[in-house]
Amino acid sequence: MTSLIFSICLFVLLAPPQVEVSTLQGEPRIGEWRGLTESSVSLSQGGQDASVPLGEVLEVRFRRDGAAKFEKPAVGISLWDGSTLSGSQIKVAGKKVELASPVLDHVSLPQLDIATIRFADRVTSVDDQWIKLTEKDRKSDLLVIRKEEVLDFLDGVFVELTEKSVKFLIDGEEVSIKREKVFGLLFAPRQGVSKAPTVRVELANGDVVMAASLTGSDGGLKARLVSKVEVPLPLEQIKSIDLSQGKLKYLSQMEPREVKYTPYFDTTWEYRRDTNMDGGPLRLGNKIYPRGLCVHSKTQLKYRLGGEYRRLQAVIGIDHLVASNGYADCRLVIQGDGKTLFETDVKGKDAPQPIDLDVAGIVSLDVLVDFGGNLDISDHLDLADAKLVK
Repeated sequence: MTSLIFSICLFVLLAPPQVEVSTLQGEPRIGEWRGLTESSVSLSQGGQDASVPLGEVLEVRFRRDGAAKFEKPAVGISLWDGSTLSGSQIKVAGKKVELASPVLDHVSLPQLDIATIRFADRVTSVDDQWIKLTEKDRKSDLLVIRKEEVLDFLDGVFVELTEKSVKFLIDGEEVSIKREKVFGLLFAPRQGVSKAPTVRVELANGDVVMAASLTGSDGGLKARLVSKVEVPLPLEQIKSIDLSQGKLKYLSQMEPREVKYTPYFDTTWEYRRDTNMDGGPLRLGNKIYPRGLCVHSKTQLKYRLGGEYRRLQAVIGIDHLVASNGYADCRLVIQGDGKTLFETDVKGKDAPQPIDLDVAGIVSLDVLVDFGGNLDISDHLDLADAKLVK
């Protein structure tokens, strides 16, 4: 695994935030944030300083009361490294992008780092069209215009973005278009990313910074992007630090190579990633899990592992949404390369059950949630925190 280089960050705050440190061992460590060193995450538990080896840390989540409220962003940008940032104002001229951010104050980035710019709310009726355009293999810049419920675009070369207009070169002729008429800009790849980000930092407003490394600074951290640009991250604006890159992969991050549904009656329940069947959070007992799968009987999911992982870990049980009615009754069968690794019945009133399976060398993983003894009523099985560990 590519090692992360963290400079010493052992600053002490007057009111240190509470953090939950998830590890490969499964049981989280909870305490007051103390910082990062080049080899560990530091926290205080019951007045005693403690450290967790960095190689074992999957994620640091900051616990704060209530959710901060932010105004709807006027603009959103994505970087080639996977970062997504939003702001109230943006200016692009020459080789620099200047973004006014509600959580990072002011961000200055090279224009070559920018993949997309969008001048609209994050959720609109044309989202699917925008996503398809961002996935389009493009050799030139695209200027995107919205015409009622349709997105159209022009091919050309981006020149300049000001508060009032976008200048664009089309067939060798420079045109100026009023900014309010532009839905977004998609840039052609200008350079390859030589190094993949290893740290994912989620901010309080949902923005994401993908970093090659983190260093300490007074009152926060500093993310170093793959382009070597440094972005200050105020500690009070950090929601989570994901250090799992290269250590594991969540099943909800993977595309099954095959999905097969067998409805009991006429209704097909498609499996969900990171939510329950109603779109709410995954919950077993009193605990909410940010990642995992919710699978209804009868569903079969097949994944290709390629022999890259050592363990499959998860917590299984009937989702809290329906568990209390007592009807759920299904059978979970997990196989690796045709060999049964785990098999059990799961009922609505069963306590959540952790599993830890040896998948070393396994190429194909098969997860089957089958009918139990009570039709398919309420068979909403959660594979909470389901992950493959390298």
